[in-house]
Amino acid sequence: MEPLSFEFVTVEEARKILDGEPPVQAAPDWKELRRAPSPQDAVLSDAAMRWLVSLPAEARPLVLCRRYPRIGNQLAALSANPAALHAFLVELLIDKRGGRQGFPDGIALELSRLHEYVALQLPGANETPGWPDLTD
Repeated sequence: MEPLSFEFVTVEEARKILDGEPPVQAAPDWKELRRAPSPQDAVLSDAAMRWLVSLPAEARPLVLCRRYPRIGNQLAALSANPAALHAFLVELLIDKRGGRQGFPDGIALELSRLHEYVALQLPGANETPGWPDLTD
């Protein structure tokens, strides 16, 4: 039998919850948790440019890389591991923290297309023809 998990609350907090008042929780200050930007974050790396060229034209996140080179560099760095790249793309596309602004429509579409392409590269992906191989 698994032990029950619980948290300590005051009588007043318990009463508020039972009376229907939701507990007030402060949202984390994400600005404090982010790492400081480095000079490399402001420009797209050579490795990221090579990675972009290696992608099919339909999957290239060009606007994203122009506007957010730091993210383009991260995508390129993860490209050797399709599962890690896929997980990072999911983090970018789905707001799990709540209240995020999200990317402009054009960039969100680029991320969706890249996500679809990367998902097809994962082991066990559907073997039906998807993205054409344009590297020949």
